[in-house]
Amino acid sequence: MLFIRNISALLICQIFLHYSVASALGLQARPSFTTPTDRIHQTHHQNHQRRLCVLRGGNIIDSNEVEPCIEFPENIRKPNHGLLFIDKFCHYHGGYLAAKARDVYGVAIINLLSTYVSGYMTMSANQAGSHEALDHLKLKIPSPDQLTSWKDKLPFEVIAAICESDSGLEEVELLSEALNVRHHNGFSPARRNKFLMNEVLSEKGLRTVKQRMCGTLAEALDFATELGVSAEGELFKIGEHGAIATPDTFDSDVTGDVNTGKLGSASNAPVNVPGSGKYCVIKPTRGVASDDVCFCSNLNDVKNAFERLVQEFAAGTEYAIDIVSKNGHHKVAALWRYDKRQANGAPFVYFATELVDSQTPEGKMVSEYAFKTLDALDLRYGLTHSEFIIDADGARLVEVNCRQHNTNFAPLTMAAIGYNALDLLLASYLGDLPDLPQETEHLRLSWDQVPDLPTTRAYGAVVHLVCFQEGDLVEIKQNILDEINGLPSVYAMEVYDYFVPGSRIEKTVDIRSDSGWVHLINDDEDQFQEDYNRIVELMPEMFLVK
Repeated sequence: MLFIRNISALLICQIFLHYSVASALGLQARPSFTTPTDRIHQTHHQNHQRRLCVLRGGNIIDSNEVEPCIEFPENIRKPNHGLLFIDKFCHYHGGYLAAKARDVYGVAIINLLSTYVSGYMTMSANQAGSHEALDHLKLKIPSPDQLTSWKDKLPFEVIAAICESDSGLEEVELLSEALNVRHHNGFSPARRNKFLMNEVLSEKGLRTVKQRMCGTLAEALDFATELGVSAEGELFKIGEHGAIATPDTFDSDVTGDVNTGKLGSASNAPVNVPGSGKYCVIKPTRGVASDDVCFCSNLNDVKNAFERLVQEFAAGTEYAIDIVSKNGHHKVAALWRYDKRQANGAPFVYFATELVDSQTPEGKMVSEYAFKTLDALDLRYGLTHSEFIIDADGARLVEVNCRQHNTNFAPLTMAAIGYNALDLLLASYLGDLPDLPQETEHLRLSWDQVPDLPTTRAYGAVVHLVCFQEGDLVEIKQNILDEINGLPSVYAMEVYDYFVPGSRIEKTVDIRSDSGWVHLINDDEDQFQEDYNRIVELMPEMFLVK
């Protein structure tokens, strides 16, 4: 029954929160950063020494002595193994992983900060004139001349290195290679560069978007013209529920209770364009959360948005997929379908990120293409969060991120699927270690018992609260919050704390400008959809501004 399932979901969330708040590294909430790309054109064949020299860390307090910052398991005096974490800030991502690895698997935890993050924290401390705030410097990545001494002080084998932030992804690959941790993927700039990423896939025979790195505006305009973008352009037409509509591209013969997605039309395809031509996308080669990604419907848009990378606009349904890999064996931890809609003058605003089954025809198509993508990028270990668009001709890559899904996804997937990507990651790295603590065996996930393609046992989604107002915030309407919170499918919600009366708020145009979120879980399809539609109806009235 629904009541029983909701109680189970609450118990699952309580178990998850127990470990997520147990992170021993008490740093501030993780800021969002994007790493510089000063080496994106390095080849895969550069020698090890040159890669090692790219590590820019080093303890500036004492350049001769660098001590590893280690968390030891409470009841194991001399653990044989450890996990290395870079930028472990978020209690429900890195904090959860570290606490459970330490308490359930009995391994030690090594903490480091990426050069970008430690530099930002140093700058902030200096501006504040606080020397106490420089305590984070002991977590800086050791420089090349410190690395051997630093490694020799580790009294155990490092199994793998995990990075929570985008800013540390390059350094975690370099450091894993330099330390020769047991499970790592080597070094590849293509895993962080959207242009190189697609080039590698194309070379491996996978379908990709047309793209070009343009050195001048003239080159960008020429390529956009080749893609069918005209001087006048064509306007989008709004489909059902305010979304950009497209005809169904799949005739599924799957019967029974399958979850292909219930929320919105879930397509970005304009109704007046049969394929993916007429439009293009301009974006930086690096970035997260759609940073500086511009949809261009005419050549004037191209002029205003010019960056070096110009790509064909891929029309279709967009999916995100969380995959854990163990020695080249890939398992889908969760498959998500986006409901993006036109709002506030922006073409693709997130309204929902919805869990769907991966064993439907669409799910299998995305999963198979995703597995081939990871193989092409030589990603044999770890957790990835990737995005793809599918149409009648198949799937194409949006991007691969060698990190976790940047939302608190685990309570949702535990309730709707039965496990989460973080526990699966720990199982992949640590599940085969000898002498694991017997008393915590029941808290460990078994890699071999998890299917390659999961199915959902309930409907779940992250609803993105879209702000439709701009100005000085007078009031958050409590009656609307109370109504949302009282809906049967809602078990958690948050309006971000910077939405306070007197603050200046802006309209939501991308995922960074959301005003908050709502988590929905229900095993009743009709109630799930009804509650989602009601939240969307209430969004425009949530805030009073002047």
